[in-house]
Amino acid sequence: MTKYRNTPKPRHIMPPRRLTETRKVRTPDGHTIHLSIGYDPNDDGRPREVFYSAGFKSGSQLEFQIQDACVMLSLLLQHGHRPEEIAKSLARVEQPDGTMTYASISGLIVDELVTASISPQG
Repeated sequence: MTKYRNTPKPRHIMPPRRLTETRKVRTPDGHTIHLSIGYDPNDDGRPREVFYSAGFKSGSQLEFQIQDACVMLSLLLQHGHRPEEIAKSLARVEQPDGTMTYASISGLIVDELVTASISPQG
């Protein structure tokens, strides 16, 4: 039987000043969303937070869902989860050309975090 922890790992508190990079992400539907990724300067530029900046109608249900997904992803990152670990658990769909892509915008955001994990400065 699996024994669960009573408390999660402590949350990593980000310093007040940190590198933030804004990226454009294109959805399969042709929308462009803007994400801001905050990096931990004390951990080789590891992404620790993500914010939705723009791309969908202001005040729409979809915009709120993406904002909430970014908050939850940021909490996972700040509690020690790596983007690659999160990405393994997300749904994918096969495209007409046979390639696989994430089934949701949340998956596209995590995929961008995986890319960002490589190095924010290039």
